[in-house]
Amino acid sequence: MNVSQFLKDYGEIISVTLIPILIFYVGKKLQDRDSKNQAKLKLFLGIMANRRKVPPSIDLADCLNQIDVVFQDNKKVRIAWRAYFDSLNPHSQHNANANSFFLDLLSEIANDLNYRDLKQTELDRFYRPQYYDDLANTQEIYFREYLRILQRSKNLAEPFSEEEYLEHIKNGK
Repeated sequence: MNVSQFLKDYGEIISVTLIPILIFYVGKKLQDRDSKNQAKLKLFLGIMANRRKVPPSIDLADCLNQIDVVFQDNKKVRIAWRAYFDSLNPHSQHNANANSFFLDLLSEIANDLNYRDLKQTELDRFYRPQYYDDLANTQEIYFREYLRILQRSKNLAEPFSEEEYLEHIKNGK
């Protein structure tokens, strides 16, 4: 039996068997690549949405802590993340430039996601309605006033006498 006869006899069986297996593996590979890209995009959008919250949100910290895993295949992103991470240390000589390192990180992530036309000035632009700043200021006033009342009182209904207050402050209680 020669090759052409073999292919004639068994070619259809081989193709019917191998093509679905090949399609399965190619589909799985494409699906894995798509899910990795979706994870990268979700992380990027999470960082972008939370980048200017004061104080920094736990969501931002969670996103930043996932960079090494999600971008394990991109050395430039991981180097930019390490530089930004190091700049966050209050004792770092680069602490004053942390925002520049952050923008470098965002740029590298954007490049990885093929958002190559985004400039750092665009990545730095952020909209925050005045209402949220006013609300935060009001909450700060309430907090300080409530703290003042608690520090000057045995409870909410009974204030310290001057002597009790001085003793309270002295003992740090």
